[in-house]
Amino acid sequence: MNPPNPLAALDRATLVAALHESYAGPAWHGPSVRETLDGVSAGVASRKLPSGRNSIWELVLHLAHGRHLLIERITASTAAFPRPIREPWWPAAPSDHSEESWRDDVALLERYQKTLIDTVERATAEQLARAPQGAEPIAHQLLGLALHDAYHAGQIRLLALELADRKTSR
Repeated sequence: MNPPNPLAALDRATLVAALHESYAGPAWHGPSVRETLDGVSAGVASRKLPSGRNSIWELVLHLAHGRHLLIERITASTAAFPRPIREPWWPAAPSDHSEESWRDDVALLERYQKTLIDTVERATAEQLARAPQGAEPIAHQLLGLALHDAYHAGQIRLLALELADRKTSR
């Protein structure tokens, strides 16, 4: 018999605080997602390391799409994500690498963050405790998203530093 999952009973205030801290800061672990994106240009955001890793831009769309999916899970609804999807959880890289397009996609992430927080604040206890299709309870998934943000914030910070250095050293 499996012991009960204590993460299923996370309270709403803790979830909202974790989601806000990892995304907007100040975060105890280092820079938040928003802080890591501050000052990143479209040129740096679209550049990739030679190993073919995801670009900062792709990570921003990935973070927006993760929020989209969790909003759907909380509300038990479906809606199209506004960007093409290349594989589960990963939208396709944009073909337009202009500053305007970059700002639009950062704004998309901001809108999804606001919608996610609003959705969590309005969700019923049953919605947060639900475990869709045998997955972890939604409350656990929301905490996972906050941890996921912390991971990608570090990744974005390192990529921004490395890619900006490569630009200036050429």
